[in-house]
Amino acid sequence: MIRHTKRVTSPTFWGAGRKNFVWITSPAPGPHPAKMSIPLQVLIRDVLKLVRTGREARAAIHEGHVLVDGVIRKEHKFPVGLMDVISFPALKKQYRTVPYDKGLKVIEISDKDSKVKPVRVVTKQAVSGGKIQVTSHDGGNYLGVSAKVGDTLLIKDKKVNKILEMKQGALCLVFRGRQAGRMGKLVKFDGSPANSGLARLKGGNEVFEAPVNYLMVIGEDKPVVKLYEESSN
Repeated sequence: MIRHTKRVTSPTFWGAGRKNFVWITSPAPGPHPAKMSIPLQVLIRDVLKLVRTGREARAAIHEGHVLVDGVIRKEHKFPVGLMDVISFPALKKQYRTVPYDKGLKVIEISDKDSKVKPVRVVTKQAVSGGKIQVTSHDGGNYLGVSAKVGDTLLIKDKKVNKILEMKQGALCLVFRGRQAGRMGKLVKFDGSPANSGLARLKGGNEVFEAPVNYLMVIGEDKPVVKLYEESSN
């Protein structure tokens, strides 16, 4: 495991400031790819700026003041990724990591919004006992769920509350690549959501394309969770 990364090579969406120091904490192996995650310490100090130093960030984390998806995380290198909910009970604040064109950004959300998490189904397999298990993009496993690869599960209270099917007319969010952060209604797609077919989407009056395996179904007519900061106007 790589313990530290040079700041000059860290993702720009970490907001770490590349000239202050040479090194920065690397994300530990976990549910999200290293290039699409933010170490918890970096998120608290550099992204949210809730503390001033790494020592203060580690203290808050090790003392159990930070939750990710409702679970206390005491590892300061824990990788926070797509759609994760970060909660600070003492501050009564909740945040979600969402995609945009440079990678990930963190937005503040309501307590109600923090109770729901959309996750993309990435694999489906038979397990012992003849049951079907699906695995989500954040490493979660769910038994007896009639979802396909590419569908989205809405998780509430650690259970599947609803399945959003990837199909024509579904509202999709691009979570990787050049179109990351854009939403549109799915017009059609080639191949399988498990592979690298191409999808065509309509967002507003514009039609654009993205790899189908870079899409997450996020609703029908509107997103099921908040994805953008409120406009100041």
